[in-house]
Amino acid sequence: MIKAIILASGKGSRFGEKKQFFKLNGKPLFEYSIEVIDNIENIDCIYLVLPPEDLGIKLPKTKKEVIKVAGGTERQFSVYNALQKIKNAEIITIHDSARPFATKDYFVEGINNIKSGYDGSITAYKSRDTLKVVRENIVRKTLNREEIYIIQTPQTFDFDKLLYAHKKAIEDNILATDDSYLMERLGFKITINQGSPLNIKITTKEDITLANCILTIKSLMIYQN
Repeated sequence: MIKAIILASGKGSRFGEKKQFFKLNGKPLFEYSIEVIDNIENIDCIYLVLPPEDLGIKLPKTKKEVIKVAGGTERQFSVYNALQKIKNAEIITIHDSARPFATKDYFVEGINNIKSGYDGSITAYKSRDTLKVVRENIVRKTLNREEIYIIQTPQTFDFDKLLYAHKKAIEDNILATDDSYLMERLGFKITINQGSPLNIKITTKEDITLANCILTIKSLMIYQN
């Protein structure tokens, strides 16, 4: 069985408010993620991680069951809270509600990669820019752009292996900003599935301007078709 976790428990310190509830074109940001996952046939159930004080929030009507989970003090702890609630899962896909433009293909390709034998599959695209390591305002190293990928969500994993990785992280006092690192450090085999620069993460209010532009383009494409 395949389950999905949507992370919507952030405090929005850089955004200025809880961005998961900010209305983009009249719809709360987290509902975009629910909508796309709700239309993926292989996924059985959605676990929506929310701030503890917002567990009473009204959810949109869906075909799949949506189970609310209280988030933790860090992203990693929020994922772990959800993992502990899940029963009878073989594959788990995890997505940040701050990325409203993830497509069905990102999820399906990730799921297929796990079915083909990988332990994890992360949405990514090759960097278009040259990246440099800078310390104390001095450039220390230029990275090989051909080996650099921009990492996004969804990220999809073998459920039992991810749960083990999270438990080991707690034992080893490891805190990570994404789930794939917890798997990588234990030697699990992680691959990538194709992402896009359009799969933006809403972090500040400035990102809303870009998000509205993307929505306008999408609307025009639908209209033309």
